[in-house]
Amino acid sequence: MLEDKINIRASDYRFHDKVKYYKGFTNDKGQHKAGTIISELVNLATNKNDFTEQDIIKRTEDITNEFIIFLNQNNLIKQN
Repeated sequence: MLEDKINIRASDYRFHDKVKYYKGFTNDKGQHKAGTIISELVNLATNKNDFTEQDIIKRTEDITNEFIIFLNQNNLIKQN
């Protein structure tokens, strides 16, 4: 779901440490590293201090439900 470069940089960190990759930051060399363009992740980074297992379960359910709604709205699910 993340852009490749951001996913690679943030993959092995705890949520608290991933926030800077989601929002963007300036490194020690003064280079700006852009954050994600995915608004959901920017909102998570802005509005949460932690991302628990329960948050992961809920987010997975929400993403799945939204995907099914999208498929239905676009007649992409074959009805029996």
